[in-house]
Amino acid sequence: MSTQRKSAFTLVELLVVIGIIAVLISILLPSLNKARAMARTAVCMSNLRVLGQATAMYVNEKKGFLPYPTTTFGEESLWYNCLDRYLAGREDKSRTGVAAGRMYTPYKQCVVWNSFDGNRTGQGQDGLREYAKTYKWNSNLRHNNPYSYAKITEVPQSSNFVMIADGISLDQVGNIISQYDSGQLSIGINDQNDTGVAVRHNGGANICFVDGHAENVRLKTFKNRLTNDPKSLVDRWEGEYVNAAGALVNPSTLANYKTLGISQLGLTRNPNMPLVWSVVGKLYR
Repeated sequence: MSTQRKSAFTLVELLVVIGIIAVLISILLPSLNKARAMARTAVCMSNLRVLGQATAMYVNEKKGFLPYPTTTFGEESLWYNCLDRYLAGREDKSRTGVAAGRMYTPYKQCVVWNSFDGNRTGQGQDGLREYAKTYKWNSNLRHNNPYSYAKITEVPQSSNFVMIADGISLDQVGNIISQYDSGQLSIGINDQNDTGVAVRHNGGANICFVDGHAENVRLKTFKNRLTNDPKSLVDRWEGEYVNAAGALVNPSTLANYKTLGISQLGLTRNPNMPLVWSVVGKLYR
């Protein structure tokens, strides 16, 4: 009578296979994470390019005037609202609460916005995701003497002048609906108390410039405290201007900054900030 011998893995063979799989996973995971991060960066830059194209259409219709960074002149001229009509945006009239008329759409947000908690109580800007703004308009794209709209013809170096940038939001501050920095619509660079750039993409920030192109920018960073949460530190870029000693200076702290240029104020451009954010004496907040 013959018997058939059943073959099976030994414990040692099984452990070897498990070990090989573990090694392969450890090799592949960094590559997969890098690919995922690159995909998020690409989607974000695509959104910014779309906003840049919508801005160009707005400027063409408005005889060269740019949208406004904040709600100073009301919701109609606010950048977050006035670009919607060029992107087939439709108002959800069922929304209630603060700024309920705004359209909270993915093309006005970095893709990281999809990871924010969407179940917080409230509609419109009363909701957690809607309150958070991951893209913010350059606060200096306006006149400050007196406050008025900027014209695109007044913007120097349009291919290097920041228009819309990755801004601090819930991915830096945490799930706090009242966080000042997360909810702001505009962004600054010279005053450390301004809402700052969010370094969330491959060690840099995605930016749409006034000429409409978008790119990922990496610059020297330092740690800075959030505006209304002194316990929280975030990576931040340096400002545009330094004095004769090389120290960072916020021009708005100097007398006559609304009418004088940087040379008259005794300032020069900061080599650690090659991007253009303002024209002191003209385009400044």
